Amino acid sequence: MLSSVLLMPRSEPSKADQELIHHACSQGHAVSASQIERWRGRGLLPRPTRVYHGRHGTASFYPDGTGDLVCALARHSIPGRRSDDLALLAFFGGADVPEAALKLAIARAYFNCRFRHETAIAQETARVPEGWEAPLGKEYEAAEAEAQIDLAMNRRMVRQMRINLRRLPDLAGAAQQAVDERLLGVLVGLNRLRLPQDDREFMADLSAALAFDGVPGDDILAVWEYAAIQHSSQMARYEETSPGERLDLLVKASRVELCDLREEVRTAVDQMWHRATRALESAADLSRPWLARRAAGMLMEWMSARRAQPGEISLADCYFLSLGHLELCCLAAERAAGDAWQPPVGEGRAGFITRTTGPQHRT
Repeated sequence: MLSSVLLMPRSEPSKADQELIHHACSQGHAVSASQIERWRGRGLLPRPTRVYHGRHGTASFYPDGTGDLVCALARHSIPGRRSDDLALLAFFGGADVPEAALKLAIARAYFNCRFRHETAIAQETARVPEGWEAPLGKEYEAAEAEAQIDLAMNRRMVRQMRINLRRLPDLAGAAQQAVDERLLGVLVGLNRLRLPQDDREFMADLSAALAFDGVPGDDILAVWEYAAIQHSSQMARYEETSPGERLDLLVKASRVELCDLREEVRTAVDQMWHRATRALESAADLSRPWLARRAAGMLMEWMSARRAQPGEISLADCYFLSLGHLELCCLAAERAAGDAWQPPVGEGRAGFITRTTGPQHRT
């Protein structure tokens, strides 16, 4: 038996929606009525307010700034992109994203990453046999577990640190396992409660891994961002908070506070990018989802940190100063080591090829 389906025609977009579409078109963004409807259904656009005009009927109006929000969503919208990423990309681009959708996106970006990381840390720690704790104690064991996870994730900053470490003469032609053993030591030191500045070998490897004289680019920024975040916590005053307390802070945060934190995060990322490009570029490109999610995580961390250190220092200054302090620590270690210091080699492409493909490396 055949059945028929009655297809209802889509109603014409409202005048308010048409105005949004025309505004986006005037800014070079092709937006359809179905996109407006879909974004509104996902909470990415506010619902218009209906105003009654008595015998003249009703009219609908969107809040101020909705047109710019539509342009921001259109700028970052591609098939298959998640609503959370779209909300974060629009927000860090300066748009006024509806509060509920924004807070959900920030919470998911932060807590999903945090819980996955904590689960991985617990699994890594559980592999250490009972009674086999290192002489340095549980604090070191926890730092090593964190470092093992960072290394296994093989993120862009890990890959760049490997490249940086290979500038050391004794690692130039070494197998990756040997490089990773040294890299693990660097990551452990950055994950400890305090930087082990008295460990000369560690400081030499740290200096090479961070490559403050490195070639500008995204990957160097990833290295410095990681180092700044880790070292800023080593310099900070500790005050533990639970996931519930952090979520409560986010829920209670005002729009003004969220926008204020956004500016601090953007300034911090821009300062590191400015340094990573050797002052060639002043602003980082936050139009990539992975970077927007990292920025959301920074925002959540700093929201809690400001409660522990109210008004003392901005996020941007905190990260920038932690990078500067790391560089000073490396310079101080170099001066203290004198002739025993093992500096990175920067002899250029020809010298590198000669050194790494010479007779001692041939089979």
